[in-house]
Amino acid sequence: MPRYVVACDAGGTMTDVIIVDEEGRSVIGKAPTSPQDESIGYMESFWEALEFMGISQEEGRDFGKQIETAIYTGTSMLNTVINMSGYKTGLLVNKGFEDILAQGRGSQTFIGAQWSEITHMQYRKHRIPLVPRRQARGVTERIDMFGQVIIPMYEHDVRKGVRELIIDEEVQSIAIVFLQSYTNPQHEVRAAEIAREVMKEIGREVVLELSSQVAPTTREISRANATVVQAYASDPARKQLFRIEEELAKTGHTHSLKTVLGYGGITNIRYPRLFEAAMSGPVGGLMGAKYLSSVIGEENIVCSDVGGTSFDAGAITAGIVPINREPGFQGMYVNVPMLDIRSIGAGTGTYIRIDPLTNRIKLGPDSAGGTPGPVFMEAGNEIPTINDANLLLGILSETNYLGGKVPISKAASLKAFKEKVADPLGLDVYESAETCLELLNVMMREHLVQSLMVGHDLREYVLLGYGGGGPLHLLGYAGDYPWKAVCTVPHAGGFSAWGGACMDYSHRRHKSIASALTAEMDDATKLAYLKPVTAAWNDLERELIEELEGEGFERSQISTSRIVYMKFLGQLHDIEVESPVESLDTVEDMNRLTAHFEDIYTTMLTLAAKPDSSDYQLTEVCVIAKVDTVKPTLRKVALQGKTPPTDSFKGKRPVFQGGSWHEADIWQMEKLVAGNEIDGLAVIEASNTTLFVPPEWHVRIDEHEIYWIERKAS
Repeated sequence: MPRYVVACDAGGTMTDVIIVDEEGRSVIGKAPTSPQDESIGYMESFWEALEFMGISQEEGRDFGKQIETAIYTGTSMLNTVINMSGYKTGLLVNKGFEDILAQGRGSQTFIGAQWSEITHMQYRKHRIPLVPRRQARGVTERIDMFGQVIIPMYEHDVRKGVRELIIDEEVQSIAIVFLQSYTNPQHEVRAAEIAREVMKEIGREVVLELSSQVAPTTREISRANATVVQAYASDPARKQLFRIEEELAKTGHTHSLKTVLGYGGITNIRYPRLFEAAMSGPVGGLMGAKYLSSVIGEENIVCSDVGGTSFDAGAITAGIVPINREPGFQGMYVNVPMLDIRSIGAGTGTYIRIDPLTNRIKLGPDSAGGTPGPVFMEAGNEIPTINDANLLLGILSETNYLGGKVPISKAASLKAFKEKVADPLGLDVYESAETCLELLNVMMREHLVQSLMVGHDLREYVLLGYGGGGPLHLLGYAGDYPWKAVCTVPHAGGFSAWGGACMDYSHRRHKSIASALTAEMDDATKLAYLKPVTAAWNDLERELIEELEGEGFERSQISTSRIVYMKFLGQLHDIEVESPVESLDTVEDMNRLTAHFEDIYTTMLTLAAKPDSSDYQLTEVCVIAKVDTVKPTLRKVALQGKTPPTDSFKGKRPVFQGGSWHEADIWQMEKLVAGNEIDGLAVIEASNTTLFVPPEWHVRIDEHEIYWIERKAS
């Protein structure tokens, strides 16, 4: 019986499911996301993917028996936080710090804000804390930064606080966050023991989460946020995942559903640290790009994902996928390792409005989500979106949305766009639609060049576009910048789901340390300062191996890698370095690590940034434990002729470009083959995406069926 991997990426607008066979061949299904019950969108996409395999819904009732691994990444935890629908949570924290969540820190008000909002105080807003002040209780205790107990914990404070939270406030979970617990967790552990004693006394159990177990790192506000998110949202979010697992079980699938973690690993949905999956949405794209880079031999890739709701971007440099250990999440910084992906509210479902005060176009940042605008003929939804502009300009086909399965109305788009945008501006409908598209492309362009790629040479990077709207806007935001190359893939609409299938089953742990090495130290002193690094590595590795063995894996299946975060002493930012040695017990080990750090530093940054001194600071360690999984492959096929097959040409269609109408060639992507070349002006349509090729661009399909897009020779 053939075996398959099924991976899913549920975004704010669409849910993509990809089914991959043992030879790496794949099909993609797509359906609107259903946040009220994510299993609905999941199964609709699943059945559509089976349909592309020639399997009807009736015939596919036992298909689950052939699924080796089913992977899901979605928005369940995100929706729990957005809707404030998680557990009623209490907080035990150091006395005097009961307002830690409400106060946050000033820069948290900048999360997700545009520059115009950052520079105007009236736009800055603190989010409503997940734990109100009345549900926080203070405990007297203090451990210093070296792990020494300075003030013993007042156990009566803990008993009183837990009793009040459970009886008076009726909380369903409690987060315990003490300031220096990342260096010595004994007070948090003892507080949890006391809390369980109190629960037993009053006959009621609640969820307990300790910051020293959730995120044993510095940055106490971010650590508190992460611990609270785990206590508040993980169990409610897990219920959505169980619903999907139940629906898959009806097809004969007997294994547990897997989910994607924010740092690019896969785990069981029963994984206790589910908060690590809170921001897993765009992760699949970067992991897919990482695999793609190994095939095409490019170590520097800018990944750009255009969905219906957001524009997500990340950069792989020197083959290293960047990790952000303190990402922004719903107005909070959290100590949750995540691939460094920068997002803005700019997608195909982005709302287009006219600011009544300035009479200027305002794009988003909100969007129409799973039903983007009049294009879907949704009753009462008369705010035009970017997709309405694409439809009016002839770039999108009225009969090809999701392969023609979803009816859309050009007349509805025209009416809404004229009334809401063109008439207030005093412009022609089509000129205003093209202006809106260009504004969106400028936003995306600036996000890439002025935010993500500052300090990097674009001539060394390949720009990869994916997501349902990626190929549609790729050449618009590629602009005139000197990218090394620009490309996309035929499965762009499900690329993040495909990337999810490229990941290993892995867990990751971080721990803060504080070690410094200076040129004035002798070797014995340096090695003494490095002892905590090796000790932390050993502790984290032991913990991870026990965890994976507890999930049913054999020790022989598990491989580990050791990571340290380093910087030159006095610099602000550290970088991730995979250690070339297992321990730092000898001078040779130490020298190999520092030499490897300097190699990575000068590759990722520049040689000019490297200081003359040999003083280093180590701030954090990490261990990754992984188990290899079945993955898709990027197959190599024989090149055919430059001229596309006759049946791939669908005809011509008027497209509005540069202020006037032109005839564009329309092609069917599924019928194009490796070796084909196409000149713009052209629209290449697939069931899950559309590639728009302006007149000045040329498309070439290589032996891996990657679409390379180059400017025509002048």
